[in-house]
Amino acid sequence: MARAIVIASMLLVLVAVAAELPDVGPLDRYRVDVPDWPGAEVSSATGSVLLEPPPAGTPYRIEEAPVVDGWFASEGMDALAAWDWHAAGLTGAGVRVAVFDVQWFNAELWADELGPYETHDCQAHRSCALPMDTLRPRYSFEEGSHGVACAQAIRDLAPGVELHLVRVNGSTTLENAANWVVENDIDLVSMSMSFFNNSFYDGSGLVAEQAGRIRAGGSLLVGSVGNYAEEHWDGAWVDDDHDGDMDFPWGSSYLPVYLPSGTTSVVLTWDQFFGCGDTDFDAYVYDQDGVVVGRSERRQDPAADGCSPVERVSAHAADRGWHYLRVVRYAGDGAAHLSVFAREASVYQPTPGGIADPSASPATFSVGAVRAVGYAENPAEDFSSFGPTHGDVPKPDISGPDGLSSSVYGMQGFYGTSASAPAVTAALALLLERDPTLTPVEASELLQANAIDRAATWESGVDRHLGVGKARLPDPDAEPGCRGFARALLLMPLLGLRRRRGPFPRASRLSGDAPPTPTGHP
Repeated sequence: MARAIVIASMLLVLVAVAAELPDVGPLDRYRVDVPDWPGAEVSSATGSVLLEPPPAGTPYRIEEAPVVDGWFASEGMDALAAWDWHAAGLTGAGVRVAVFDVQWFNAELWADELGPYETHDCQAHRSCALPMDTLRPRYSFEEGSHGVACAQAIRDLAPGVELHLVRVNGSTTLENAANWVVENDIDLVSMSMSFFNNSFYDGSGLVAEQAGRIRAGGSLLVGSVGNYAEEHWDGAWVDDDHDGDMDFPWGSSYLPVYLPSGTTSVVLTWDQFFGCGDTDFDAYVYDQDGVVVGRSERRQDPAADGCSPVERVSAHAADRGWHYLRVVRYAGDGAAHLSVFAREASVYQPTPGGIADPSASPATFSVGAVRAVGYAENPAEDFSSFGPTHGDVPKPDISGPDGLSSSVYGMQGFYGTSASAPAVTAALALLLERDPTLTPVEASELLQANAIDRAATWESGVDRHLGVGKARLPDPDAEPGCRGFARALLLMPLLGLRRRRGPFPRASRLSGDAPPTPTGHP
């Protein structure tokens, strides 16, 4: 009864807070590479975020909000073989773990599950020293308790860790958070979020740089590889008939996209982040009758402020079903490689590489998802992203369990790579407690060396979907000093809850059913 009263009270607070929130969406913020800009929402050592575009002549770009990689943990204990570790008194004690997230609403409500923790607001000040106000989110996209669920998964599996909850709501606050991690000797960072449109997902750009900074500082960023395997398509520009439209491999000028009803984001990027304006593309989405339901015609002008090789289409579908993306070359020679993400939808004949930042960085320890019940026999989840990245790096690095029990998400459980990343973070914390001489990177190598189901389908010894295999802790009584052995086993490069609206048919299962063009179109 007491818990019900508290929940009701919190919901009333949420309603009141929502009414006070400014009408600011995730694309209504602007990054300038100038620190301490007057009136900035947030500032870092290299830039500031504004709610209005800066004066003409000042270069800027959209400050993209991160996207949580979750769907909606005793199962994880079984999958990771953690029970024996707890029985041996190993709980992650002395290991400092930070959780980066954008959704911390009502963290206080779950204090019993989270245990002791500290909060850090990396927007309020670049030092991240001020605590978060979890009852009053600044923007509407910060509502939700995704971060709380990630923190709870870590606490369940490694109850002895020193836990830090960190507000990260953009690339600028991520920069602040990375600096804070290095300055405060944090061991592990768990981040179940993805950033889009800041790079061509090749290990470059501001977001990937933060993963490198964390690693260089002696810590390790454990990132969700993402849930975008069926939402992504990419390929080189082809226009064999010279009509200015992209020719897709199945002989059509359209990429079929299975959209839910309502508004869906379909985003086109191409590999000219360091040469914006060399090519200018436009993007259109049609329904089955050939009616345009979304378009993006931004000019990629290298002389204009805010130039980026990105077209963002808000597609408005009256009913769920197949729709069609058309890409048109407005200017330039079209010598580009294109990438399409249809968020919360499915694309026809999806391709590998659906990995966003920071998991596209070699410095991030990227985690895929495998259903926890039946873990040893299960393949990777259908939605779990896999590489290689556009930087030709195999991803994920390892896979972990999802489908975890969660007080935050209740009976529906905690699914997606959002759940598997904190579960693997907790396993690393147990390894670090057992052998304090290990660095976080060495602990990740040891976990990889002990992975199960190491089906090497790549020449590099990495499974396309699982990484080196499924995370599994060794016997806690086994000799811990096997760092050299771990390195010898690993042949891969070691530079290191998105909520579905579903259920609706997945494109990979319907790939033979989608007509290549809308009715009446060539």
